[in-house]
Amino acid sequence: MKNYKALAKLRKQQFDRAEQELALANARLNLLYEKKESLRADERAVEPPVRGTGLQLGGVISHKRAIKRAIEALELEIDAARRLKEEKERRLKAAHIAWEQAKSIESQALKLLMEKEKRATQNRLDEIASQRFWRDRNEWERERS
Repeated sequence: MKNYKALAKLRKQQFDRAEQELALANARLNLLYEKKESLRADERAVEPPVRGTGLQLGGVISHKRAIKRAIEALELEIDAARRLKEEKERRLKAAHIAWEQAKSIESQALKLLMEKEKRATQNRLDEIASQRFWRDRNEWERERS
């Protein structure tokens, strides 16, 4: 029975760890989404000058290009983080199934142990009842004779 409890405890720890890893992956993904939105806001905020030199216009255009490259790199990071999150979800699901199986096995083992104890107790009670019956019968026959 101890082994089943230990197995269930181990599976629960694995499930908890998988849950924490998924939460971290979600937080990382949310952070990347926020960063992307921030870059998009910066991109929208940069406007070409109405008046000025070509040098100023070139500076604004190169700044927009840099932001666009940063957004594209961030999108690649987001895709990787999304794939990682999906992997963590699969691991969480597998850990949950393993934990549920371990709990089921533990409860079945406990049920079998309780049934075994119940049968042993019943056998002891039957033995006591049988001994009393024969003792009382023998006393009754002695009194009768």
